[in-house]
Amino acid sequence: MAEGQQDTAGKGQVFFDRADQVAETGNWDFAIELYLEGIRREPENIDRGHQPLRKVSMVRKVQGGKPAGMMDSLKHRQGKDKAGNLVNAEYLLAKDPGNINHMMSMLKAALAVPAPAAGNWIALILLETQKTAKPNKQMLQLLIDSFTAVEQYGMALNVCDMALQITPEDARLLEIQHDLSAKHAIKQGRYDQEGDFTKGVKDMSAQQELVQKDSLLKGKDFLRTQIERAQKDYEESPTIPGKINAYVDALLKTQDEADERTAIETLNKAHADTGAYQFKMRVGDIRIHQMTRQFRELRDAGKKEAALELARKQLDFELREYAERAANYPTDLSIKFELGKRHFLAGQYDEAIGALQEAQRDPRRHVLALSYIGQAFARKQWYPEAAETFERALKSEMSEDRRKDLYYNLSGVYEQTGQLDKAREMLSDLAQMDFNYRDVRTRMEAVRQKLKQQAEQQGG
Repeated sequence: MAEGQQDTAGKGQVFFDRADQVAETGNWDFAIELYLEGIRREPENIDRGHQPLRKVSMVRKVQGGKPAGMMDSLKHRQGKDKAGNLVNAEYLLAKDPGNINHMMSMLKAALAVPAPAAGNWIALILLETQKTAKPNKQMLQLLIDSFTAVEQYGMALNVCDMALQITPEDARLLEIQHDLSAKHAIKQGRYDQEGDFTKGVKDMSAQQELVQKDSLLKGKDFLRTQIERAQKDYEESPTIPGKINAYVDALLKTQDEADERTAIETLNKAHADTGAYQFKMRVGDIRIHQMTRQFRELRDAGKKEAALELARKQLDFELREYAERAANYPTDLSIKFELGKRHFLAGQYDEAIGALQEAQRDPRRHVLALSYIGQAFARKQWYPEAAETFERALKSEMSEDRRKDLYYNLSGVYEQTGQLDKAREMLSDLAQMDFNYRDVRTRMEAVRQKLKQQAEQQGG
C-alpha cells in the first residue's frame, strides 16, 4: 500500500462501484464525476480510480466528447485546496485526455497533495507522449523532478538520458545525471544509515512494470538501430563529446554486458585521446551500475553472504571513485556530498564530517548534509556538536519526511545527554506528525518511563 493510502483506503469504493455501473450505460460524463468523487476520497487508488477513469475518458473522446468549455475550465481551475486541485486537474484531463497541459497540471497537483502513486501514474503517461513525439526539454525536466521526488531514480535516469539527447553537453543535466546515478546505486544497494548492506532492493513498482509492458523500454531491434546510427556518427567525429556520449548512451540502453564493455572501451579511448576526466567518470558510473545489478542477482538467488561481500566491495570502489572525482572537480559540491555520504556509510566519520561541511554550502543539499554531519557527530559521541548541528538544520525549509528524520535523530541525542524533557517534546512532535514513524512509540514510552523514575528518585 502506498504511503498516504492508509487513511483513505476503501473510502471511495462506493463511488467507484457506481461509476462502473454508470459507465456501462454509456453516460460518460456522469461516470467521470463519480470516479472523481471516489478519487477525492481515495487519491492513491490507481486500479479502481485513475485507470478506469482514463479508459472512460478515452472512449468518450472517440465517441465525439468535447473538452471542457471556458466556464467549466474556470470552475475547475487550481486553488488553495490541494486535494481539490488534483480532482480539478483530472476532471479537465478526463474531458480532454490527450491534453499535455492538463497532464502536467495533474502531475503537479498529485505531487503537492502528496499522492505519489497518482503522480507516478500520470508521469508515466506523460513520458509516453515524449517518446511518440518530439521531446520537450521543459517537460522532461518536470518528469526528472517528479520521478526523483518519489525516489524512482532509475526512471529519472531514463528521462535524463532523453533530455541529454536534445542537449548532449548540457552541464546541468550532466550533473543531474551523475547525482541520479549515485542515488540509484545507493537505493539499489540499500546502503542505509545503519550500514546494513543486506537489505535488498525493493521490488519494481507496479507502474514500472506497466511501463515495461507498454514498451517504454525499446525493443532490441530498435535499440540496435540506434546504436548503429550513433556509432556511425561517433566514428566520423570520435573526439566530439556529444557524439561520444550519444554512442555510449545508446550502448547502455540495451543492459547487455557486451555493449557495456564496448561503452567502457569507447570511454577509456576518449579519455586517453582528449584527457577529459568526464569520460573516466562515466566508466565509474557503468561499473557501479554493473555491481548493483550483480548485487541484485545474488540477493534474488538467496546468496546473502556473497551479496554482502559484493556490497562492501562496491562501497570501497565508490569511496575511491568519488575521492578521485573530488580531486578532479574540487569545487563541485555535489561530488563532495556524495563522497561524504559514502564516508559516513563506511563508518569513516571524521572524513565524512570534513567533506559534508563543504557540501552543505550547496543549497540543494544543505539540510541533508547537516543531517549526515549531525549523525556522524552522534556516532562519535560528540553529542553537543550533534545537537547543535541538528538544531541548525531544523531552521531551514524542508520536506516533512526530512523534518521527521531530524526530529528522530535529535531526540536521540537529547536522550543520550540526559535532556529527557527535550527528548519527550521532540518525540511528541514527531508522533503527532507520524504516529507510525519507525519506533517512535516505543522510544516515547521509554523516555516517559525514565522521566517517571527520575521524578520518583527526586521525590524520595
